Amino acid sequence: MVLKKCEIKVLFENKIVGETMQNNYNISHQSNRIELLETISPNLVIDNFKGKNFEFACALAHSLCFRHGNIQWAHAKRFKESGSFELVVYYSNSYVIDKERKEQIMFYHSQNNFDFEYPNPASILQSANSYFSKKHPD
Repeated sequence: MVLKKCEIKVLFENKIVGETMQNNYNISHQSNRIELLETISPNLVIDNFKGKNFEFACALAHSLCFRHGNIQWAHAKRFKESGSFELVVYYSNSYVIDKERKEQIMFYHSQNNFDFEYPNPASILQSANSYFSKKHPD
């Protein structure tokens, strides 16, 4: 698991925002750095990963399933000018984001000219495995 080898800096924890709780971390593994904002509600956890190494973010996202539940959905935006991205992953064991709800959110995104990709859990796992398969000397 990649999290065991990461340096985690807590920016804040247990901040109450409405009916949710938020945690914010900087996570690094060698030269890879990600800012993670977790939003936790009773049935759903939303993790927002920002950084430059998409495979590292996917490895973190996959590693967090043991804490947050199954990946229900995700969307990502790449910023070509800076070489960075934002990956938002929705987790739950008890709440399912069904096809109709996903289509509603995607329609909202398109109406607001949000240029998102929608990686599925299998592609997140594939990117995570790509990161895990590379040599990362400690």
